[in-house]
Amino acid sequence: MRAVTLDANCTCSFAELAAHLRSALETELAGVSPYRPVYLLGEGFGAVLALQLAWDCRRLVNRLVLVNPATSYGESQLARITALLERIPPALLNVQLPAPPQLPIRLPLPLPPPPLPLPVALAPLLGTSPQTLLRQLVGSLSSQQPAEAVQALNRALAQVEQISSHLTPAAFLCRLKMLEEGIRMVGPRLPSIRQRTLVLAGGQDVVLGSDKEAQRLVEALQRAFKRVLPDSGHALLYEPGGELLPLLDQEGFYIRRRVFSSPVRPGVDVNAFGTAAPVEVPNEQEIGRYASSWTSRLRELNSPVFLSTLPDGSRVLGLEGLPHRKRHRQERAGQRHDQQQQQDRHGHHHQQQQQQEDHAEEDGSGLVATTNAHGESSHHHHQQQQHEDQEGAEAEVEYFGDGPLLFVGNHQLYAFDMSVMVEEVLKQRGILMRGLAHPGLFRQAGEDEEGEAGSGAGDAGARPAAAAPGEKSERGSNSGNSSNGNGSGSGSGEETLPPAFMGNMFQSFGAVRVTPTAMYRLLAAGEAVLLYPGGVREGFKRRNEKYELFWPSRSEFVRMAARFGATVIPVSAVGLEDSLQILMDSDDIRRSPLWGARAREQAASVPRARIGVAADDAPDETFIPPLIAPAVPSRFYFLFGRPVVTSPDMYRDRAACDEVYRQVRSDVESGISYLLRKREQDPYRDFLRRVVYEQNPPFGPRRVAPTFKL
Repeated sequence: MRAVTLDANCTCSFAELAAHLRSALETELAGVSPYRPVYLLGEGFGAVLALQLAWDCRRLVNRLVLVNPATSYGESQLARITALLERIPPALLNVQLPAPPQLPIRLPLPLPPPPLPLPVALAPLLGTSPQTLLRQLVGSLSSQQPAEAVQALNRALAQVEQISSHLTPAAFLCRLKMLEEGIRMVGPRLPSIRQRTLVLAGGQDVVLGSDKEAQRLVEALQRAFKRVLPDSGHALLYEPGGELLPLLDQEGFYIRRRVFSSPVRPGVDVNAFGTAAPVEVPNEQEIGRYASSWTSRLRELNSPVFLSTLPDGSRVLGLEGLPHRKRHRQERAGQRHDQQQQQDRHGHHHQQQQQQEDHAEEDGSGLVATTNAHGESSHHHHQQQQHEDQEGAEAEVEYFGDGPLLFVGNHQLYAFDMSVMVEEVLKQRGILMRGLAHPGLFRQAGEDEEGEAGSGAGDAGARPAAAAPGEKSERGSNSGNSSNGNGSGSGSGEETLPPAFMGNMFQSFGAVRVTPTAMYRLLAAGEAVLLYPGGVREGFKRRNEKYELFWPSRSEFVRMAARFGATVIPVSAVGLEDSLQILMDSDDIRRSPLWGARAREQAASVPRARIGVAADDAPDETFIPPLIAPAVPSRFYFLFGRPVVTSPDMYRDRAACDEVYRQVRSDVESGISYLLRKREQDPYRDFLRRVVYEQNPPFGPRRVAPTFKL
């Protein structure tokens, strides 16, 4: 733990202070293992400084704790006090209070000099609030514990003395000028700060109004949530109930080691959400927080049913038919041995990789070869070993996974059901499904995201497609995409557009923009990938196309899976498209005299997910979302079909890949037919009857309605 204190005579600017601390952090954290969590705690002015450092050190810091952040200073009572103080002559500000009268008795210790009036006036604001102090005194005396009352009073007096010694009028005004500068710098960057963030706020903070500011920051930051202590004031951490570690433990925000979806290689930016790098697996409390904002409502309205298929072909209720990803603890030496084996299995020379990737860009095949299963060339292996040997104290890595999985499913209208499925599979089987999203849903300006993904991953063998400065790359995979959310790209430019909640959630759970390189890296690392081959055409269905598939004829995603021996799992889903009503489909909007021209113009600016031969083979991918309205909520049903095991021998056998492709498509279609047929036998298919049963009034807690018999 390191603490930052400022000398009372410090007159540097906010930018100078942030630059100095950035250099200190980079020195302190050089060579630190990515599995070690790095927290940044800031209180008041320190919270503004922490936000700036979170942006400057975004590859090093992965968690923020903001306590009563002073980002609301401009709208607070303190700003009005500052304007008044600037008009008061300095001589008047420095007038000391009169000395206390001489006592008739001799004290063992001399009395301290009288404080300045300004710190005395600020003490009730910046220290323990009078209301809190009064509650402590009354509570202690009523419980006949006068010693605690004396301690509370001594703490309040000590805060006055501390403020007096550190906050002279000149220093106070200087700090406020630094704060104003910091807010101007940090404000535009809030939507681009990507670390997980806890905002602690005191409900009685009359100085900054921190409870309202906490809500504003939660909406502005990408991955923030709040905890408001209703009886706490501005000095939250110094009041009863403000112990930091218990608060972090209650929110599941304090961890000792980070756990990733796959092993982390040196040089990978594991804080770059939305890229194909390993992503930190959300813990139970984080899943619960996202659920309270989104999926819990879907579960109440749509009561999802999950079925899976065992290897013998029998269907069971639940997810028993899926693999179970266990948490691995692996010695780094063993990891290097495994990586070398994978390199021997899948490795190619750098020149061969360059030729195959160029070929993939030309024909849109979606196949990009890298030098080994982790995308690193052999001349980087020695550097990796040196880097790992430097981390002697970090001898183990922790991750989920046992081999690559490829989930292939039907894209329901807008895919609102996908978040429920991803959440359930993660909670029940430990599988984090890394969704492949349409590139148009990763909004950004400046540097291309895939370019950063390549550089951040440290992959010498995976060359991203070149893009002109300021342009977005249009590389994509013919294997499809999922319109599973929107959000900002993770480019390093500061002009990233403010992301939406859904996009942040999907990226936090591992979603990436669909490209050949991204899919290759995920499968090579042994990740679980979620793919919707129907893409935009299937996600933006027209009228009378309910549950239809619009898959391309080419079987390239099977070839990609076979290269790594991935297990392909068909996924069939129904229910969402009965819960939505199409008011105007994409064709209606395109032909509309009011919105057609604008819709076509916007669609033309959206990058395509398929290029080359893949684009010629694929259905229409015009990105014009239909206009929809909610209908009576229908029950969600998910069926995971029998897993299909591939092998590297199939990779160059086009006929074998085509056969697997036809089998997977047939399994998805037959699964849809099965669910549509069997749901007619569900006694709780109707919304009203299901809600009455599940809410269970007034007999007890909510319960889940049963479904049809298998």
